[in-house]
Amino acid sequence: MTTELTANRDAFSPDTASTRLHHALRVRMCEGDFTPGEVISIRRIAAQYGTSAMPAREAVRWLVTEGALEFSDSRKIIVPALNRERFHEVLYARKNLETEISRRAFANITDRDVDELKRIDERIDTAIDQADILRYMRGNYQFHFHIYRLSYSRVLLPLVEILWLQYGPSMRYICTRWGASSIADDHHREVTQALSRGDREAFCQAIAADIEQGMMLLS
Repeated sequence: MTTELTANRDAFSPDTASTRLHHALRVRMCEGDFTPGEVISIRRIAAQYGTSAMPAREAVRWLVTEGALEFSDSRKIIVPALNRERFHEVLYARKNLETEISRRAFANITDRDVDELKRIDERIDTAIDQADILRYMRGNYQFHFHIYRLSYSRVLLPLVEILWLQYGPSMRYICTRWGASSIADDHHREVTQALSRGDREAFCQAIAADIEQGMMLLS
């Protein structure tokens, strides 16, 4: 269980137990740490993070408003499953927004960042070789958001995060269903190679191609 907090936390948000828990849960959702249809227990989350029920309840309700969770009835909160059409829409929106946010991040990406992206990609390759879907999902999230956060966008980045909240659980289900072979041919190496060359257009095209791979799993 990761406790990493998103780097896009609003500087003006109060630093409370509920906001910290909300951001930690957001990362886990993006990384596919929850599965579609999973029932969310406020009591269990509070116990996992060592808080009372109130911050956990507030964090979960916040995720409901963001579309990451939903009420299946008056007493049960679940991770929603995206149908084929909605999942395709999420990927379409990701392709357009993430290509643009990558374009904005390009000038801020240093050689040190490229080296870090390569290290993350090596861990992803190891996860694929070992058919470790959860480690792959975590690495994929880290790879993409290492880039996106360098855009410093206060408009596009929150929108991309919302899309990943909806995308993460369903993508993990798809990867689990089809196996590691379905994700073996990602475009991360093309991304880092384009960055090393200083080729912005090839970099953005590689980002778009990586997202399109998810669409191919639905065809």
